[in-house]
Amino acid sequence: MPKTIIKPETKKNSDTLITPMFDPIFKSIIQNPKFKNLLSLIISQITVYSPGYIYENLVFANTELPIENYKERKKITDIIVKVEGTIINIEANRTAKASMIAKNNVYHHKIAYDRYLSGDKIDDSETLQLNFNVVNRFDDRLFIKFTMKDDTGKFIEEENFKRIHINMANPLDKYYNNIELSKIEKVLVMFQLTSRKKLKEISKGDKDLENMAKIIEDLNEDEHIIGLYDKEKMEAWMKKIDHDEATKEGLEQGLEQGLEKGLEQGLEQGSINKAIEIAKNMLKEKMKISDISRLTGLDEKTIQSLK
Repeated sequence: MPKTIIKPETKKNSDTLITPMFDPIFKSIIQNPKFKNLLSLIISQITVYSPGYIYENLVFANTELPIENYKERKKITDIIVKVEGTIINIEANRTAKASMIAKNNVYHHKIAYDRYLSGDKIDDSETLQLNFNVVNRFDDRLFIKFTMKDDTGKFIEEENFKRIHINMANPLDKYYNNIELSKIEKVLVMFQLTSRKKLKEISKGDKDLENMAKIIEDLNEDEHIIGLYDKEKMEAWMKKIDHDEATKEGLEQGLEQGLEKGLEQGLEQGSINKAIEIAKNMLKEKMKISDISRLTGLDEKTIQSLK
């Protein structure tokens, strides 16, 4: 009887998907022409432009960023979108670590700086950073916009330099609690799903969402990495920032614990000193050592040494 050969389950037949928030896949989805309708819809939420206008005028400008030592891959080419004069840097953040935040902030400032040097007019157009955050860093709002303001919140110093954070945790929570989702919320959930079945279920009946689901499935068969990424250099820098933050937290906790312990010890020593002072006065009054011990809490040997 011939031996039956059982073939291993292929990735295509598996229900499990690589998370679409994995950087190469996220970038590939964002830049895929079939995702353009959904990207235009999202960008319309943070600009004055309509989805239709964005669709007609949106261009990817990744290659316009200065890249030094191209062959040595020392720079990162990330997702940069232009709509008229507005420049938008798009970031996928799977964590809320200090290193991730620092990297994004530095990159956002670099884009604005490079733009200024290039001679573009920055007074009447915006330099935005759009952060897709898996972790909820702020509150339950879906889009949270940050600008540079004074301490009263009344005056804005750089009106055209803005950072927008998308709270992806909120729609995912609504999804798992069977709460009705808007189209944008469904997109944000799809960026976090790792099941082919769930991806098809949530996208069913909407052409744009079905296109997105197809892009994600295709990328799981042929991962397409966009841009340059000096992984070792960036990860080393991010690791250092995380280490510095952990060290700082450790020092702060140590200081706090030390102060608490010192205060506790100080209070304890102060109580002992006060008891000794009282005991001395009692000895002067010729009170019994046993009574003094009972009233002050000092042991009789200590009281004897005070004579």
